[in-house]
Amino acid sequence: VPNPCRPGAATNIIYGLALGYKSAIVPVFLLSLIVYGAHTLAGFYGIALAALGMLSTLATCLAIDVYGPVCDNAGGIAEM
Repeated sequence: VPNPCRPGAATNIIYGLALGYKSAIVPVFLLSLIVYGAHTLAGFYGIALAALGMLSTLATCLAIDVYGPVCDNAGGIAEM
């Protein structure tokens, strides 16, 4: 990582973006394979079921994200 960053800040930003995009390649290919497999097995109904399965974790993720600030506020009130 440090070698491309020596010429300046712009190359540092571009290299950082490239590394970030590179880390998303595996999940994108995995999701595309899942959707393709679902379409092969059950057509568009399979795609709908695959999408519903991926969205089923949304409630848990949102609950975890929302609960963090609530705990922080409760901790601050308890310290007062």
